[in-house]
Amino acid sequence: MRDVNPKIRCAGRPVTVIVLAGGRGSRMKADKAGLPVPGGTLLERVLGQVGPLFDEVLVSLSPGQEITAPRRAGEAAGLPMSGTVVDEMPDLGPLGGILAGLRAAVNDVCAVVACDIPDVHVPLVRRLVKAARDAEIAVPVTAQGKFEPLFAVYAKAVIPKIEELIRDGERSLIPLFDRCRTERVPLKKTDGLRNLNTRADYEEYLESLRSK
Repeated sequence: MRDVNPKIRCAGRPVTVIVLAGGRGSRMKADKAGLPVPGGTLLERVLGQVGPLFDEVLVSLSPGQEITAPRRAGEAAGLPMSGTVVDEMPDLGPLGGILAGLRAAVNDVCAVVACDIPDVHVPLVRRLVKAARDAEIAVPVTAQGKFEPLFAVYAKAVIPKIEELIRDGERSLIPLFDRCRTERVPLKKTDGLRNLNTRADYEEYLESLRSK
């Protein structure tokens, strides 16, 4: 029987996924990764979706941050991941998390998914990975021209360009796109990338799950 969700490949090669779980969650006023959702935490929800799709699953954390598997039936349940990486420099935000993940990844192509995007739209991930075959970055862009850099695909080849940005004092990912071979992938209305940035976003998301 054919696997309905085969492993994601880029030109036949395995792909790593980097789940961004670090950050202070200042607008949320909480550690986003540990927020409870039905069946576990927000991080677990994302890992449960990406785990079966990638050959390597890395979770990017801030310095001093820890994650633990929840306890079910009296035993610690393992999280579906290959390992964790920690930002080498503090206060770099997602730029530091992506850099740490790219350095640690065993594969040349890495999908990046923020843990505050709770529903991973797999067809979009596959489109991004396909677009990355002839590019260094594949990033979604809205009809209004807004990038979604925390749900994108990056090649390890961009590491020197990220290091260059950091040396220049830049903390945003957006300038990286003009320094690299970047494929801009138009977002469809059906892609529905939902970010949980605030407590109101989180409460609204929980209500949407309850109503299903």
